Amino acid sequence: MKRNLLLSVALSIAFLCLQAQTKVGKAHADPTKSICLSCYHFHPRWTDNYGDSIEKRYEEFEDVVKAGYFNSIIVEKEYVNDDEFWRIILENECTVWLNIYDSFYSSKSSFEAWVRPFSDALDVLRKNQERWDRFLGFHFDEPIWRGQSNADFLYETKALTEMYAKRIYPVFATGEFSGNEGNAMQLEMEAEGMRKAIPEALAYVTDIGFDAYCMDVRDEYNYGGQKSHLAKVEKEFPGVVDGKTYYSKQLEYLVRMVGHDVNVWLYPNAYTTLLWRGGRAGEEYCIAQLREMARIIKEYPHIGGLALYTYYQFGNPKELGLQSHLVVTDSKGNQKLRPQEEKWYDYSRALKLMCEEFKSKESNAIGSAR
Repeated sequence: MKRNLLLSVALSIAFLCLQAQTKVGKAHADPTKSICLSCYHFHPRWTDNYGDSIEKRYEEFEDVVKAGYFNSIIVEKEYVNDDEFWRIILENECTVWLNIYDSFYSSKSSFEAWVRPFSDALDVLRKNQERWDRFLGFHFDEPIWRGQSNADFLYETKALTEMYAKRIYPVFATGEFSGNEGNAMQLEMEAEGMRKAIPEALAYVTDIGFDAYCMDVRDEYNYGGQKSHLAKVEKEFPGVVDGKTYYSKQLEYLVRMVGHDVNVWLYPNAYTTLLWRGGRAGEEYCIAQLREMARIIKEYPHIGGLALYTYYQFGNPKELGLQSHLVVTDSKGNQKLRPQEEKWYDYSRALKLMCEEFKSKESNAIGSAR
């Protein structure tokens, strides 16, 4: 028991030293030009581990951002003009994407009814130039298979581009553009049951990525259900022979499908979900995905970044979110964020170093199609 306590103290001290070093680290790029590192379900709606009040939600949100784990935030419309939100964003060199998850345009409704939920908020935001500059654009979460038509997606993204001249960034499920679904275990749905995105609908897309959380990129784990799933994917995407090529070849296809220059994204797993090879994702699995996906996107001329999935956890006691494993300490080195859970020290260090690297590098990202 004493030995474990000493080890925990030593690791906490090492982390405090790393925090001090990164504050001094490399010169940072203009935040609006740096590579993005973000995380799903990480903004004040979801940061409720310290308490349910808005003050406690912001305290947790700020602690994680100040710790140096993320430099880009996917947020919902109720926060886009919140002064406390923007204080944290600006002080920590972050950028912002607006998630319009529930705001799909449909030709069955009027344009005015569709745009009203967020247009008023963005009109206010546009009057503050500093904040407007940090607002990069609009994020869409798997819109086509979740019910939006290709025609309506094209109409919506064209309208947003003309209105705001900001970036258009969808993430697709693999089943949304292929005959396989990488998250079939989580969605309980195969690709055959999913509606497909078509190239013609992507004319205004500036950023693109796909999510598939269950493929181990380490060579020694290429067995069992993973090997069987890879064989299925390889029939559609020649050259997919392991976890690494599973991600690289499908991203290549998706970029070609868009048909014009685009900023690329990948989605490293960061929660303890089921894997194709069997078992659940753990710290080393997530570190390997984080590093491999960073390597893949750096091969492209225009980089969006990485978006981890996911910070929050949704009821399944076996599927712990990143919030349970991140190292966030108080001034005395005590664990502040979910101290009852096992911490991923190596992962936290790798993520912190990657965020520092991304802040220091320009992404050469393409702006609005307008």
